Amino acid sequence: MTKDQTQSAKELLKSLELSKNGCVYVVRDRIRWSFYINGGKLVYASHSLESFERLERHLRALSREVPALDDKLRSQLRLMFDDPTPDNAKYKVTSEILCTEYNAILWLVSERYLPSSMASKLVARVIQEVIEAFLCLPDGQFNKIYYEHLLQDTFCSLAVDRILGVVEQRLQAWYSLGPTICSPYQCPYLVSQTSAKKRMSTETVHRLGRILRGFNFCQLGSLLGKDPLVIAKQLSPLIGDGSILLREPLPPFDMLPRTYYLAPDEERENIDRLSETFADEGGASDDISSISQVFASQSVKTWKIVCIDDSESMLSIISSYLGSEDFQVTLIQDSMKALMKITSIRPDLILLDIGMPNVDGYQLCSLIRKSSILKDIPIVMVTGNKGIIDRARARIAGATDYLTKPFAQADLLKMMMRHLM
Repeated sequence: MTKDQTQSAKELLKSLELSKNGCVYVVRDRIRWSFYINGGKLVYASHSLESFERLERHLRALSREVPALDDKLRSQLRLMFDDPTPDNAKYKVTSEILCTEYNAILWLVSERYLPSSMASKLVARVIQEVIEAFLCLPDGQFNKIYYEHLLQDTFCSLAVDRILGVVEQRLQAWYSLGPTICSPYQCPYLVSQTSAKKRMSTETVHRLGRILRGFNFCQLGSLLGKDPLVIAKQLSPLIGDGSILLREPLPPFDMLPRTYYLAPDEERENIDRLSETFADEGGASDDISSISQVFASQSVKTWKIVCIDDSESMLSIISSYLGSEDFQVTLIQDSMKALMKITSIRPDLILLDIGMPNVDGYQLCSLIRKSSILKDIPIVMVTGNKGIIDRARARIAGATDYLTKPFAQADLLKMMMRHLM
């Protein structure tokens, strides 16, 4: 354990160059940051807020180059590595020292779903996002713990000086968007189509409204295959004229520091970019026409969702949460009749309550999985039970994912993003 001392986040990162091979944990404001060092270089970084969600986003973005990283494989990864059930304990043994999501990366490479060269790009992008947030922390005391543990395999080795230069330049760009845009985890919503139509076509505004429905800039970047910073820049004119409303980051991302409060480093004028991984994917063009092209190219699809629950109030809540033209929602209260209705509808996703009379969610899930025409449909079990036994039973029954009541609209939309979009 190092002695507490007042220092900046940048100073702490610079000190990692002198660290022995291993892992340095930093605890600050209830967030645990992990920095893995090999030969004075950074080989991985993570923080404890939604670490697997972060990995999933970057895997989704990378799936454009590696098609094997599809939604089915990403769901499999979550069940294997982000599930606290006892039968998956073998993946949790080193979780206090080795980030669980890194185990998932190792598995993807060992099973040949992800080439090592692409694993390098993936790790570099994750490191960038983590360092970007860490550098926004105000000066103060950082509680550090060192572990003599090294990752079994590494795919990326970054000089701390180089990555600091790249990330500081990005943070200056984020800072220039403040005070309105002050975090990559803010959520933009289209609130005035009339104003937006002065800048782009009616069809583009229509598509824009369909995708801006509760996702933050980082999630939008994953969906659109764009750098979140580029999206923020290109949406800033619509935010400035009131066409788009920005909402504060949703929990737990509201715990992360804001980019606008970071004082820009005016001394650095010329910083070499680390690699094309960190380049703004939109280049120098950040005007409204660029974002128009992005949204105009998005395909329009209405997803068919079936919700099965014996509670009329819960069905009403789910319907209101998904009450947009993107979703065609079918509500079913009687589990006895559900299988026949599902067979005729052929939905894209099923939300299935566990605790129902006659045929419960586990039984119905098993029946769906036995049907040759329904077996591949994502099934999300919805329940008020949080125990690991319930999760294990859901997985045995063939569930794709698990949603715990009560949940917010953002939780449900994130589930839609994970399995459909």
